[in-house]
Amino acid sequence: MNKAIILMGLPNSGKTSWIIENINPTIYTVISADDKKENHPDYDPNNVTNELHEWSVQEAENDVYKLVGLNQNLVLDSGSINNRYTIRIITMLKSNGYTVKLVHVKTPYTVCLERNSLRERKVPEKSITDKALKEVSQFHKLKILVDEVEVVDYFTNKNIFIDMDGVIAAQSCLPIINDEIDFANGEIHKWQKPVQPIIDKLTFLAHEGYELYILSATANSIAYDEKQEWLDEHFPIPKNRRFFVNQGKHKAEMLDNLSRKFKLHKKDVVLIDDFHDILYKVQKRGMNSMHPSEFLTHEF
Repeated sequence: MNKAIILMGLPNSGKTSWIIENINPTIYTVISADDKKENHPDYDPNNVTNELHEWSVQEAENDVYKLVGLNQNLVLDSGSINNRYTIRIITMLKSNGYTVKLVHVKTPYTVCLERNSLRERKVPEKSITDKALKEVSQFHKLKILVDEVEVVDYFTNKNIFIDMDGVIAAQSCLPIINDEIDFANGEIHKWQKPVQPIIDKLTFLAHEGYELYILSATANSIAYDEKQEWLDEHFPIPKNRRFFVNQGKHKAEMLDNLSRKFKLHKKDVVLIDDFHDILYKVQKRGMNSMHPSEFLTHEF
């Protein structure tokens, strides 16, 4: 049975490097719209017209059809995030009897932006950011269409820092004072229910060798004591791995400090939190972050 590999990832994520390191050119033919674009006589790295881009994409798709007609194995070096043809190509390959593998080179957009700044052929930064916003949803669309999935993750996520409220402790019936949730009164932390699916996955990862830490916000000493009691009962992580900050907005800075204190490489660190603003701040400091919904579906 013929085989096809579809690459997915942001610009400058390392897709081409993955191909060089993993693909045997005697077995697979590599197709790249970028290569066609750069070899065109009108190509200007500082001014890629939409017409040239569309031409290169169409030429790459034409090559895929030619190789299918010749029953050859192929690799499509494509971002597969913002284009219109990846789903169409996967469907065509499957209908022609190919087994299709999706390789997601999952490199943080901040790293891609940094690499982009150092290269002669620069991609507009807005294009990278726009694709980053769609990357996760597109991955979930494509993975159900293919036979095999491989995620090449920039991060190892060996050290998992976990927020409490809204992550492992369910937020419900929270007191509202002055139109804001009041975490200081009402003994709310004491009565929060554990989010068992997340706790179960964390427990499994701990058995697999991942290191777990708590990084949560507390408004005062009462909330601090309540959270400690809650952890003792529902998630008895060692006390020397429980860390608290006075305000949640300082979590990214605290995580940065903890990574230095414990001599952790930033690519080995991930924070699970339910606030998007915190997730983005952590990523800007070069560490990984996940929303609880992403954590539950992430393949460690």
